[in-house]
Amino acid sequence: MIFFDHNATTRLAPQVLAKMTEAYQLPLNNSSSHQLGRHATKLVEAARQELKNLLNAENYEVIFTGSSTEATNTVMFGTDAEKIFFSAIEHSSVYECRPAGKKIVEIAALKNGLIDVADLEEKLPQGDKPSEKFLTCAMLANNETGAIQPVAEIAKLTHQKGGLFHCDLVQALGKIPVDLEKINADFAAVSAHKLNGPQGVGALLVRKGLEIHPLIFGGKQEKSKRAGTTNIAGIAGFGEACKLATQKISAYEEVKKLRDFLEAELRNVGGENVKIFSENVARLPNTSYIATRNCDAQTQLINFDLNGICVSAGPACSSGTSTASRILQAMGISPEFSTSAIRVSLAPENTRDEVEKFVKIWGDFCKKNQNS
Repeated sequence: MIFFDHNATTRLAPQVLAKMTEAYQLPLNNSSSHQLGRHATKLVEAARQELKNLLNAENYEVIFTGSSTEATNTVMFGTDAEKIFFSAIEHSSVYECRPAGKKIVEIAALKNGLIDVADLEEKLPQGDKPSEKFLTCAMLANNETGAIQPVAEIAKLTHQKGGLFHCDLVQALGKIPVDLEKINADFAAVSAHKLNGPQGVGALLVRKGLEIHPLIFGGKQEKSKRAGTTNIAGIAGFGEACKLATQKISAYEEVKKLRDFLEAELRNVGGENVKIFSENVARLPNTSYIATRNCDAQTQLINFDLNGICVSAGPACSSGTSTASRILQAMGISPEFSTSAIRVSLAPENTRDEVEKFVKIWGDFCKKNQNS
């Protein structure tokens, strides 16, 4: 099986599995005061530090969660913002989260897959002292196109108007260097399973000095910011994945070469019938979002699957749907391409031979589809 769907999830690294297995051998609960409880605390705090190291986040509090979706929902529900700004290209954890009593203002996207900063600037509160508290949400890298968003600029505009900025780092984490200080985010969400860590573990980073109300109530875990028994083994695995990611980011330079080779080969075969989204802006090095004119995406997926290749038609959280991508609609892409887009997301373990097999299967299918 050839796996080209690493933006959906990743294989658990052997070192991560070993770290988690070691933790699972013991009855660990960091709410306990005995020596095993103290050992659990040590594992959690070590993971917290590894995440801070990866993101240059010493000035942030780390709150472990069950997912990045939970982390983002905590921000959107837990701040005192009366108004929330975000674009239609955001992940569904932002786009579908609409807290009652808070006004949502949607920002336009450009055809190249970037947030329209000019539209945001026009819609943000005017004047030096806005009458409403507000929050802006923007992802660092789009999960479908891979387009890297101008988040530092968005943060600056937001702060100039007195607002708070939340950044979804999920797809970028482990693939490109991420510096929270340079982004200047107030909040950030991350997920372990996108960088060879375990599923079911995420984290919310909160700039020190900022207050946020919990989404989940109960015990006093995570400094009363997130109740529930701590997932010790999962968090230990997340920490190990962060440590490995620090060493692996450089490997994505080779992944980019492989991605570029893939796109060049598809163009050679498909010519003007092929469209690659966000190709003229900075993208994640592993991501290619490809459309073939009037060639149904779901049919392509079935054909690839029958040939032992795993790809997707967009985000895994919306798989099984037959509608055009919301992101492509926001970009103004016509139906002849928006309903035929598939996402290829590579990793350092993928090979040129695998890419060549993908291109052959794709080419044979498209030729048959155009002749039928």
